[in-house]
Amino acid sequence: MNYSKKSTSRKQKALKSKGTRMGKKMGVVFLKTLLVLVIAVGVAGLCGGIGIIKGVIENAPDITSASVLPRGYKSVVYDADGNKTAELVAEGTNRTYVKLENIPDHVQKAFIAIEDERFYEHNGVDVQGMLRAGVTFVTSGFKTTQGASTITQQLLKNNVFDFMSENGMLEKIERKLQEQYLAIQLEKIMSKDEILESYLNTINLGQNSLGVQAASNRYFGKSVSELDISEAAVLAAITKSPTEYNPIRNPEANRGRRALVLENMLEQGYISQAEYEDALADDVYARIQENNEVTESTSTVYSYFVDELIDQVQNDLVEKAGYTETQASNALYSSGLKIYSTQDPDVQQILDEEFANPDNFPAKSKVGIDWALSVVDENGETTNYSQEMLIAYYKQTDSGYEPLYDSEEEAQAAIDGYVATLGITDSDTVYERSSMVIQPQASMVIMDQSTGEVTAMIGGRGEKTANKTLNRASDSLRNPGSTFKIVAAYAPAFEELGYGPGTVQYDGPFAYTENGSTGRLVRNWDKNTPYRGWTTLREAITRSMNIMAVKTITDVTSPVAIDYLLRFGFSTLSLEGANTDYGQATALGGITNGVSNLELTAAYAGIANSGSYIKPRMYTKVVDNDGNVILDNTAEATQVISEQNAWLLIDCMKDVVSGTGGTSPTAKITGMTTAGKSGTTSENRDVWFVGMSPYYTAGIWVGYDNSGYKHELSSANGETNFHKKLWATVMTRIHEGLENKDWDMPSGIVQVTICKKSGKLAVGGLCDSDGREGIVVNEYFVDGTQPTEVCDHHVRVNICADTGLLATSMCPNQVQQVKVLLPAMQEGVEEAVTQDTAYGISANLQSATCTVHSGGVYVPSEYELSGGLQTEATAEGDPSAGQTEPTE
Repeated sequence: MNYSKKSTSRKQKALKSKGTRMGKKMGVVFLKTLLVLVIAVGVAGLCGGIGIIKGVIENAPDITSASVLPRGYKSVVYDADGNKTAELVAEGTNRTYVKLENIPDHVQKAFIAIEDERFYEHNGVDVQGMLRAGVTFVTSGFKTTQGASTITQQLLKNNVFDFMSENGMLEKIERKLQEQYLAIQLEKIMSKDEILESYLNTINLGQNSLGVQAASNRYFGKSVSELDISEAAVLAAITKSPTEYNPIRNPEANRGRRALVLENMLEQGYISQAEYEDALADDVYARIQENNEVTESTSTVYSYFVDELIDQVQNDLVEKAGYTETQASNALYSSGLKIYSTQDPDVQQILDEEFANPDNFPAKSKVGIDWALSVVDENGETTNYSQEMLIAYYKQTDSGYEPLYDSEEEAQAAIDGYVATLGITDSDTVYERSSMVIQPQASMVIMDQSTGEVTAMIGGRGEKTANKTLNRASDSLRNPGSTFKIVAAYAPAFEELGYGPGTVQYDGPFAYTENGSTGRLVRNWDKNTPYRGWTTLREAITRSMNIMAVKTITDVTSPVAIDYLLRFGFSTLSLEGANTDYGQATALGGITNGVSNLELTAAYAGIANSGSYIKPRMYTKVVDNDGNVILDNTAEATQVISEQNAWLLIDCMKDVVSGTGGTSPTAKITGMTTAGKSGTTSENRDVWFVGMSPYYTAGIWVGYDNSGYKHELSSANGETNFHKKLWATVMTRIHEGLENKDWDMPSGIVQVTICKKSGKLAVGGLCDSDGREGIVVNEYFVDGTQPTEVCDHHVRVNICADTGLLATSMCPNQVQQVKVLLPAMQEGVEEAVTQDTAYGISANLQSATCTVHSGGVYVPSEYELSGGLQTEATAEGDPSAGQTEPTE
């Protein structure tokens, strides 16, 4: 039994030992298998990782040295003298590129010291920096992070990866891998200096300043080339966070990081101990604040000239360069264009000064308002209130109410009074736009007619407080009044019909023709002398006679007049629909939409330029950021009227300011030959003067803005004439130092002695014998249009001394007199007394014969019996004897 037990025990031990060996063997096998699996998984993971990394790299953007250059530059406007006058800056474009050679070494080193101390050692990726950042992150309990991006990587991030999003950790890792890979590649094709130059011109340094040059100007008011060590450290301190370390808004935060920049520069051997201490002690932030006050007090509000310049360049980018509207806008504000304007700084300064002088304007100016209000209640509902609603409210109790006030306080009281009725509560959010606008308003445009260049422009009086506000010089369309007589009636008549200063029309009752029948009468503006009888076009222009202009455009016909207006550059004419400008009233400026001061001045400049019209130019050329000319605004001239007819019109317009009866003697430029034309619209809503010298053409407009009222200018307050004096004041200053000269008379002009009552050759002893002085005059004509026939409006007749009518054989008392034949009236229009009536007789001799001594027959005078006017002329000699060469 005992044996059996021992035997069993050994067997059990043997079995147990065998099982143990088998277990160990299986464990080894398992471990080997597990190890193989781990290795396999590792290899697979490595292969997969390599594949992933390879895929990430393959998806990285392609780069060249050009692709890392900074994008987005402000555009700059220069005046005619090359001075910078404006910067067109959009968010993210305030950048001025500067070469590395113009950036002081201590500025370069300030950024390297704080951002990438091994910049000159690594190949684009700073492995040592990455390890340092990783150790710091782990030892801080995963709380503290340090940047490990090199300057090369930051350049790529700003200029290549700026469009990429980083949504989630995987995208961040992908972007970082690509960034590191491209950094290495970039350093193979660009030198360190090239990379540093691009970086220093790229970085965001706060206050919408991109790059060190823009930041230097913004914070210190000087070029980066002038920065000292202290100032360089301020800029380098901003890079980590342009908001947090903004030296204007957060000077203490910037001060702390600036100290770190200086410390790094000292430790890395870029500055000495003395330089470090001097820079650290510098009160640089006081200078920054001082410069900021100056910068903000002169915040960029573009002038009226620049506003119009922007519009013209943007339009030309679309029309001439093929840009879309969006592309044109982006190019203007973010592509670094250089725009060379036509603005003459001296002329513009004179214009600005005179418009700012209150002595040049009526003492009793009014105040208008530009107002709107929106109210958002606690439920988010918005209610809008307009200026029209304010006006309607006050008109309930005062039908003649207009939003014009004697003071800003009175205007504000009116606004407050209306707002008080709106039931606004404390829980409402109110958004209000309100500004006070002095009235009447004015605008002026000055051009060099020989080039079509706009040398100066002002679009309103009073302070301009915002960009792209109403520009009354180019945006406002107002009826041009009598200034249109020259371009709509007389210029076409001179050119198409051979009319000239000596051509006559009868200034008597005349009605518009409406739908083939007689309509309302045309009225002359001079109520003291309603009708002047036979009148030359020279006198019609001098005295701005309405009937003469309407008769002239009737002769021209409306389609021809419109054609000339289009050739003179007017773009706002109504040519289709129910209300077109094809009508006689166009001669008086009675058009549907009105015209801008800019286009009206340009049309007159075309006349001043020997009849050659040039579209008004605000700039000469536009150059892109690479120096390529993308818009060449070379003047293109269109000969609208001949130089001879242009000279004749100018000669007539000289009399407007210098002749007897001229409407604008106060518009004379002191010491300079002046010509021009005034204009006034119905009820004195608008007054104009467009005038010229041999050097410049200028147009001035005055009126009340169309802002809910139609207020007429008051002659009692001097509002209807001050503009001419202001025009002369501006132009006199502009012409100081310029030689007084006249327009050169072109060849092809002749001078002829004519009768002012017929426009034909004067007859001695007849035309000068109707009892008035000055009827026979010397007048200019384009050669070939001068009269060859003698006067047929003067006649010598027998008059009944008792009745003043043509004598019959029964009239006992007869006298011989020279009379002017008076024309028959327009059908449907009654005859009226003119200045010729007392010296004239009806051309219908039968109706002019004496009826008191009846029964007789009309007795012709010896003059008539001898052959009339022709016989008299023959006795005097050849009719052409009255023609002489002009003398000046």
